[in-house]
Amino acid sequence: MIKGITFDFGGTLATGDLDKKEYRIRLLEYLRSLGFSERNAQFDKARRGMLKRLMKARTLNREIKIEDLYQGMLSKLGLHPEREVIDHIHDLYIRSFKVDLVPSAVHVLESLHKRYDLAVISNAMSNVPRQAIKRSELEWCLDAVVISRDLGIRKPDPEIFRFTLENLGIESHEAIHVGDSLEDDVQGAKNAGMKAIWIKGPGEEIITQPDQTIRSIEELTSLL
Repeated sequence: MIKGITFDFGGTLATGDLDKKEYRIRLLEYLRSLGFSERNAQFDKARRGMLKRLMKARTLNREIKIEDLYQGMLSKLGLHPEREVIDHIHDLYIRSFKVDLVPSAVHVLESLHKRYDLAVISNAMSNVPRQAIKRSELEWCLDAVVISRDLGIRKPDPEIFRFTLENLGIESHEAIHVGDSLEDDVQGAKNAGMKAIWIKGPGEEIITQPDQTIRSIEELTSLL
């Protein structure tokens, strides 16, 4: 008997991306206001080192918080910022990240919340998913929101799924995960002992077998 459903966020309940140009402008303006006047070449070198560190961690399904990344990056530039500076950079990132809910997401979650415990499991170094959920009509439908930055572990590591189910108080065989990534969502959930429903994108080939396949989140209610 299914008692809970967990959802991926980006690509499943919402779409969006970082406006990199806008974020860079905001970030450099803020750093200059703090007295940072180095040339962009030094900034870009430190930033590349930061991204290399992040990608290395992610190949191991590990996550690094954006605050920790910028603390290290700015230290290499000779800056040793207080926590409020790092928090402000995080806020600039969130404000530069454009997020739109999938049109049917609210209706689907409202309907399912009457019968199941619901949670979000999202891979993100920032609090973008959590802030987007707070701004939307989704928050009251969700019993838990777990982001990879919270644990330092990313999907498809099964531990992030198990942690979420423990928060919901249900067993893995009582839960279904819904997401658009065959590796992160389908394989990760199945490795944790859950069933998995894949939201198939156009032209994608099945590389690991989901329990069910749908083409949009709105098909989920009738399927269940």
